[in-house]
Amino acid sequence: MSATELYGCRGCGSAVVEVLLERAGVEFEYHDVESWKAGPATDALKAVNPLAQVPTLKLGDGTVMTESAAMIVALDDMHRAARILPAPGDSRRAAALRWIVFIAGNMYPAISVGDFPERWVKSDAARAELKEGAVERLKAYWNMLEEAFKPAPFLLGSDMTALDVYAAMLSRWRPGRAWIDKDCPRVAAAIALAEQDPIVARVWARNFKR
Repeated sequence: MSATELYGCRGCGSAVVEVLLERAGVEFEYHDVESWKAGPATDALKAVNPLAQVPTLKLGDGTVMTESAAMIVALDDMHRAARILPAPGDSRRAAALRWIVFIAGNMYPAISVGDFPERWVKSDAARAELKEGAVERLKAYWNMLEEAFKPAPFLLGSDMTALDVYAAMLSRWRPGRAWIDKDCPRVAAAIALAEQDPIVARVWARNFKR
């Protein structure tokens, strides 16, 4: 069986997958790919994922995975001892899955629109307006998270799960951590605690500026 391979870039959505692989004790080869730049690294990524998106995960048996939310669930299935998500039968598991998919289905697209407005509209004015609108939607989504959780002390209770790490990663992007700390203090406290985990702290040091 070949080594697990993760295609990612520093500061990108691959950070959460790095954390979970390390938490599960999985040795993996990391391919640093700035997929918006043409070149051999992007060509290699396209060979396994035609969308050329990161993260892309190639498992040891050759299976290729895309979509970070799917990777979270699959890694939990494969490495139950790592306690990536609450166990099947635990009522918190349904909440974890709900909000992980909420992040993937709502927050990620708004970030993508803001990152690449030229994919959707042509004029500079329209791109600026679209980017501004995406930020406002992200603020609304963060407010929904704030209303949904009463951390104790993590989002789902006494144990850190992939949901805390996923939200912590998203907090490093728009609308920015300063806004989240001010406007969503309960969620901010939970993700700040998650960032003190040794594995999270080590991966964050590689990916995000303090």
